[in-house]
This record gives sequence, structure tokens and C-alpha cells, in this order.
Amino acid sequence: MKLTGVLYKQHIGRQLKKLWYVKRERKVNDTKIERQLSKLGIEVKDSLEMINPKQEFPKLKLEFLKPRPIVFDETHPNWKAKACLVFKDNNVLQEGFHQAQILTNTVCLSNSSSNYIQDLFPDLPEHVDNIVKRIIYTSNIFDAYQEKLPKRKDPERPAWVFPRDYGITNRRKMQNLSRKLLQLCESLSGPEIAQKRCIFYNGITKLNLDKESDLIQFTLSSDVTVMSTNPLKPIENSNSNMEIDLPNMQPLHHTIGLDETNFYKTEDIYPVSPTIPWINVHTIFVHYDPVRVRNKTELPVTQSQIFSRTLIKTYVVAASCARQKFGSSVKKLPEPVTVQCIQSDGKNYHFFVFQLNSLDANDVSVKNFWYPLSPLTLYEKAEYDNARPVVEGYNPEVFRRIFAFYRNGS
Repeated sequence: MKLTGVLYKQHIGRQLKKLWYVKRERKVNDTKIERQLSKLGIEVKDSLEMINPKQEFPKLKLEFLKPRPIVFDETHPNWKAKACLVFKDNNVLQEGFHQAQILTNTVCLSNSSSNYIQDLFPDLPEHVDNIVKRIIYTSNIFDAYQEKLPKRKDPERPAWVFPRDYGITNRRKMQNLSRKLLQLCESLSGPEIAQKRCIFYNGITKLNLDKESDLIQFTLSSDVTVMSTNPLKPIENSNSNMEIDLPNMQPLHHTIGLDETNFYKTEDIYPVSPTIPWINVHTIFVHYDPVRVRNKTELPVTQSQIFSRTLIKTYVVAASCARQKFGSSVKKLPEPVTVQCIQSDGKNYHFFVFQLNSLDANDVSVKNFWYPLSPLTLYEKAEYDNARPVVEGYNPEVFRRIFAFYRNGS
């Protein structure tokens, strides 16, 4: 039946709504019955309590299910009386590269060691450059992965709030480039070299170092690590370059800026088992992301601090490999351990070779060697320009040097 105006007038619901509307403010009169019953000693109870009586259950003590709070004091199992200085993955040294040299007992070699890699820029077919360009496109532009990017800031308008951007993070761009360039190196080298290499990602390395009266603990990760069955040849004789002195940081101490803690474990961690054939570290890739790696003082990270972080990572990987091969208590190495390092922010590439001669950080008579090569830029621009993907300023020498590093020691 259709609800018309005439039918609605006859509807009883309309009358009930009107009645509730009129009497909604009506007060309930006090009949004083409860007071009279209480005088007669009669207990008055709520009818709902009689229908649904309240049941009291015994309380169970569930203390064993509650997580016990961790108390960071002398009762903690990892507490030590001697404080430990800690350097982690996203830290930088306050005094930069000179501080890293003193910590690792390392000196820089001149360009006289440029013959370490015989063919630094090998000849490759022309189609290889097209493949590398395609890798740049797929890593920096065509990747469908979208994440909230860091906030944009305008120094001239610090209060202005920009809309949040979504896109490919710097960390993902660097990971894509490194993995695909190494995959191309494996394809061009063939199985005779590729079977001697082993690649793993984000390996955690932990090293404890005694420097004078301080205990320093490094807990770092190598973004990409290339392992090899054969060790790399040394750059120079370990007894040479004695005339090169370590830098002087006086009046500052070489541990300035390191965090101090009493809660730590002293065991070393090496990401590779000693039973596998690929036990020698060949090349590591160190990615620098300005979003993750920051200064404690909120100042911008300098180029010297970036290089110091790279030197520390390379030293920790080489020292852990040496302890794995020669024993945890070795100081003077039977033979040097050489590691190649490629540092990148996704656009600029820096190439280094590190030679570990001794694990005794207090013996300055035997120093470790650090040999830098000239930096290169992979591209100038790789982004969308007027809704069109554009890669400009491509440098073909970058991949040729990476390829030379990969084939070195084969």
C-alpha cells in the first residue's frame, strides 16, 4: 500500500512520536516509597540485578604472560664494566677521512700504483652501451615501485609546505643499478669467470678492534659483496711506503664522535661460512644515501666524511676476511688481503683499492694501503622531462671500469 498523506495522518506511529516529543522533558516524581521501606528494614534492589545477577569470578594471576621490562643496569646479561665505542652503518666520523686513517692505520698511495689493474677500460661491443642505458632507464625511471619521498624544503621559504612526492627512493635506485650492472658483468665474462664469483646483498659484518686503551666495535653492512675463490694480488709490498706518515689530529682524539655503551657482545660476525669455496672478498659496493646517513650535528655530510665511511667499511670487511682465513688472534698477516671498493650515490662513482697488511692497529710500523682512482659520473640527468623519459650525459667509462674490477684477479 502506498504511503500517502491521508494514510500517514491515520498512522499510529505519528501519534506515538508526537506523544514522546511532548513528554520528553517530563520529570519522574519521587513517591518516597524506597525511604519508607528502608525505615521498615526492607532492602530495595534493582530488578535488573535480580534478573541478571552479577557474577564474580576469581582473579587469575597472569604475571608469567606479561613481558618483563628490560632493565639496562649491571644486572643486564650484556653489561660490561669496560665501555665500548660503537660505529654503525649510518654514522659518519666527525673529522672525516683523516680520522678513519688513524683508526685503521691506513695511508693513501699516489698514482704510481695505477698499473694494478692492467686493462682499466676494456674494449666492449657497441651494443653494451645501449644495454647500460636501458639499465639506467629501468632503474631510475621505469621502476613501478612507488614510496613516499622525503619532504622538500626551500631555504628561502622555510615555512612553506610542499605536497608530498611519491616515487623511487635513492636506495632502490642504487640497488637496481648495482644488481643489474653486476648481472651484465657476469653475462659478458662467461661461465669460466662467473663460477669463481659469488654475490650476496646486505651482509652484516661485525668487528672488535683494540686501539690503544679503547675497545671499538664496528657493526656495518655491505650493500653488495662479490666473493671470489682466488684472492686478489696485493697493490704494493707490505714493507714499502714506510716514509708516508699518518695524519695528525692533535689536539683532537681519534675516537671523537663515537658513541659509548656498556651493553655489548664481543664476538665477531662474518657473513660467509669458512666451508664454502668463495671465502675471499673481491669487491664491495658501498651506497651513500643522504637520507639515511647523517651528521650528529645536523650539518651536511662532507665528501671527506663520505670517504671515511667507505674506508671504515672496506677495512672491516677485509679484517673480518683475514680473521676468518688466518685466525681470530692474528696480528701480522702471512699475506696481505686486498679488497676493491666501489662507492656510489646512484650517479657518481668512486673507485678504491684497499690492501690490509696488519690487524695490529697500534703498530704504526706496518701500515695498510688505500689507493683511490679518479671519480666518474655515470649520467648527468635521468628523469621525466615534460612527461618524456630522458637520460643525458651518459659516460660509457663507468661500466667499463666496473667490468674491469669484476674481471680483475681472474
